Amino acid sequence: MPKVDRKYPPYTCPMNKNLTIAIAFLIITATLTLLTTLPAQTWQTWQPATCLKQGCFCEAPNPHSPIRQFANTLSSLAFVLSGALVLTHRPQNQRLPYGYAIIFSFSAILTGVGSAFYHASLTFIGQFFDVLGMFLLATFMLVYAFERIWSLRLKTTIGLFLTINLLFGWMQFAIPDTRRYVFAIVLVIALVFESYYRRKNKPNITVNKLRLGTGLLALAYIIWILDNTRILCAETSLLQGHAFWHLLGAVSVWFLYEYYASERNY
Repeated sequence: MPKVDRKYPPYTCPMNKNLTIAIAFLIITATLTLLTTLPAQTWQTWQPATCLKQGCFCEAPNPHSPIRQFANTLSSLAFVLSGALVLTHRPQNQRLPYGYAIIFSFSAILTGVGSAFYHASLTFIGQFFDVLGMFLLATFMLVYAFERIWSLRLKTTIGLFLTINLLFGWMQFAIPDTRRYVFAIVLVIALVFESYYRRKNKPNITVNKLRLGTGLLALAYIIWILDNTRILCAETSLLQGHAFWHLLGAVSVWFLYEYYASERNY
């Protein structure tokens, strides 16, 4: 008989795919509609993002539109689609508890909406929500590795997840310039613990999904650097390196979830 984890109630019924995709496009449409109907001067009285001192990536801000960076805003919403698709993919005997799949989905969707808000407004509060989604995803990777290594209870894992992200939220206000370094450090630490878990427990899991996801993320990061340093830059073009970072990042998130979903209870 297969060994089943009884810490969590069994749940094998995913959401309807067509319904989930419709909800994703509703979120995307609502976000874009809200942003485009705002007056162009909306963001002038808001605290600006810290990146405005040296320029927020390559795409030139449009001061005459409520969406200051169109390509970067639109591409951000790819995370909403990948996050929604998570809820449609639920293999039999999947080890990942469904509640964690919901947290993962919410984190990806918040990353997309937060990033769209950030690039549309180029405000400090937009920057906060943009980075918050990224922290949620990286922290999920970390605490889910902890949960499997030490067999943590759901309440313990969720409490740890919330505590770490409250700390990161405070850091965004207190020392905002550290946000990118902290995200990278948490991501690397999470991958180290994930590797330790595989060596220790030898789970039935498809490692190539993780390798593909991290490979795409590494490629996306190279493009991010080339765009941010303006080595490859066409300020008024719709082809923006940062937009490709968003698209590749959204695909990477999907492969990461497929990696977790591939782990079986036996």
